[in-house]
Amino acid sequence: MVLDLTTLNIERDVVAKFDRLVDGGEIIWGPSEAEYVVHEGFQLEFQLAPALLKKPILSRHAPDRSKPYGPFSNPDPNFVVAQIDDTHTLIFSKFCVPRPHLVLHTNVFALQTDDLTASDLSSAWRTLGVFAAAPAMMIYNCGVDAGSSQGHKHMQVFPKPDIRKFQLFPDRCRAMLPKEGVVTLPDTPYKHYVVALPNEPSQDDIVGRHNKVVELAKAALGKDEGAAYNIVMTKDWVMAIPRRSKGNEGVGANAAGMMGMIWVGSQEERDCWTTFGLTRYLQTLGVPV
Repeated sequence: MVLDLTTLNIERDVVAKFDRLVDGGEIIWGPSEAEYVVHEGFQLEFQLAPALLKKPILSRHAPDRSKPYGPFSNPDPNFVVAQIDDTHTLIFSKFCVPRPHLVLHTNVFALQTDDLTASDLSSAWRTLGVFAAAPAMMIYNCGVDAGSSQGHKHMQVFPKPDIRKFQLFPDRCRAMLPKEGVVTLPDTPYKHYVVALPNEPSQDDIVGRHNKVVELAKAALGKDEGAAYNIVMTKDWVMAIPRRSKGNEGVGANAAGMMGMIWVGSQEERDCWTTFGLTRYLQTLGVPV
């Protein structure tokens, strides 16, 4: 059953449907213990999720990355949560760490290397607005080196971590976010650009701020075409993180990982993070400050 976004209740409707799909074995998810580490002033949250080992990831050179192929070209009706306007579909992710873990993809095929458009951002903002009791975040992995696993343009939306245990660093530094202007925040090992959003932003507010941080991320990489970067957006701010690498084979990070929310498929992968230097490894994935 496709739900109506205007009356959608995440805690009641979406989590209930998510749990039914988990119970039926259609969504791969299971609760996991988190490990919290602070390294050189930056907080990390490791979550072990063996389901990630089963997740299909297209190769950088796969021809399917440039064609309308994959799980979003004809989504399983059981996984569809809601249609957003005529432009986007909100579905459940099959391989999950958060509960619920949603994917917001374009209905018309577009490349995951494209910038987010006004339509993308509008759909993401509407989806964030549905989360009431549990504030949410949206991430976009623009390009292979930003951690994307599919070539069809899509964003991911899921609840923020429990602030009693782990807080996103822009939320911890809210007092440092001016009403206007882009800032970088202390104790963050890589270059990033974050700007506050007004309490009730217009579409122009969101698009203009998003485009500004993307422009700065591309400038940090010294290129416009083919630049890889992450976008993270909440109801309070939007951030861009320039990316140089997705990571070593099997030990990488998407936008959530760059924020310190690191999802690993095995203890061996977790141990590699320590071997690679934790926040120093994040610097190799992004651009060192």
